[in-house]
Amino acid sequence: MSARVVIIGAGSAGIAAATRLYEHGFRNVTILEATGRIGGRVHTVPFGENVIDCGAQWCHGEKNNVVYEMAGPLALLESSVVAEKNVLLKSDGEVVQQEQTDRLMILAERIVESEDLYNSGGTLGDFFVERFTKEVNEEKMKDIDRKLVRQFLEFYHGYQKGYIAIDSWYDYPADDDSEDCEGDDSLSWMGKGYKSILDLLMKRHPSQNNAEPIPIEKNIEFNKFVENIHWNKGPDQPITIRCADGSRYEASHVIITVSLGVLKENINTLFTPQLPSVKQNAIKGIHFGTVNKAIFEFETPFWTEMGNTFGLLWNSEELEKIRTSKYAWTEGVSAFFKIDRQPKLLGAWMMGKECRQAELIPDSEITEGILFLLGMFFKNKQIDQPLRMKTTQWFSDPYFRGSYSSPSLATRLLKTDYKDMAIPLTDSLGTPALLFAGEATNGLHYGTVHGAIKSGWREADRIINFYKK
Repeated sequence: MSARVVIIGAGSAGIAAATRLYEHGFRNVTILEATGRIGGRVHTVPFGENVIDCGAQWCHGEKNNVVYEMAGPLALLESSVVAEKNVLLKSDGEVVQQEQTDRLMILAERIVESEDLYNSGGTLGDFFVERFTKEVNEEKMKDIDRKLVRQFLEFYHGYQKGYIAIDSWYDYPADDDSEDCEGDDSLSWMGKGYKSILDLLMKRHPSQNNAEPIPIEKNIEFNKFVENIHWNKGPDQPITIRCADGSRYEASHVIITVSLGVLKENINTLFTPQLPSVKQNAIKGIHFGTVNKAIFEFETPFWTEMGNTFGLLWNSEELEKIRTSKYAWTEGVSAFFKIDRQPKLLGAWMMGKECRQAELIPDSEITEGILFLLGMFFKNKQIDQPLRMKTTQWFSDPYFRGSYSSPSLATRLLKTDYKDMAIPLTDSLGTPALLFAGEATNGLHYGTVHGAIKSGWREADRIINFYKK
């Protein structure tokens, strides 16, 4: 097939689109990647005794999950350690009784999974606080200390901020149309990292014994940050792509897979002519949040016998003190967690505005702040200086500007949604010219790798089917 296709971005959506096109005979495909690597927000790096994932880390669910459908039958996934032994720690070092922790977590999960949430008409925060307050005041929950109840409510707010990548659950609409994939929600890659999915897409993973590799990497041009896409509505007029280094490319079809954060930042200069208002409203309205990790390697793990995930509950007095200190950004750390198959590593989840602030702080100060937190919450434990550390900075990175998307109140006010993100722009003859892929174009599975991959396949199929006609 001689059609010229340019794919912008070599993340999971871009790789999925390119491999799909290749398998259907399209050879005139070029991928322009702004960085020097493939994967995008799938970023596995060497660290400790093995590897860690700076971005996507777990396969979330099994049913209707294309990642699981590729990796599961090849026995590449296992249940993560974070799926069990969840512990709550108070800022004075007290460990919450496990029985009470389990009851509070079960209640919270039941509320966020309630069908009533969707029909409530408000925000996640409105619904959760009202329902949680009502149920913890019932007789069966009155044995739980009221101070612990308040602390847990704040903790769970932070947990949801990280899970959805939002700054507040009062900005997140309750009538979310997304779909969770049934099955194990925290499947890890058996110490191999999420980069395994890229090899599976390109059919070059060692477990794919009889597969013919798809040689698309030779079509990738790295360090090509796209500054402008000049598209025309007239027939037989090529789309012109200009990169920051001055290079130019022409195409009949362009599949845009860059992050929503990049689209938001460059919406006024990236497209000539400007995108239609419906597309602009979608880009502006859908939220793009930031979740970061700070991962530390210690010579001697001090948490081994305590649990696998440690939620942080603040006493009000200690929280007020930290808010006026140089460690104010640590309020954005909602939990510490073990790393699969790396017993000497401990990670910290960082979210909200505090994690964006932390991106401006040197690694030495991040380490100092995390050690301060560990000393509070893991009281009476011997905590030595870490051997090394690794932090992520997704918001500061000009090629991402955040982690993943979610609907917002602005989405509703602008009367837009993910469907508008996925609409292609055509020329006057109906030829798909600009096509949009990536997790922020998949309303059912936004914020996920499987959502990004399906969107890449969707847009590749759109081009394939166009030529079949």
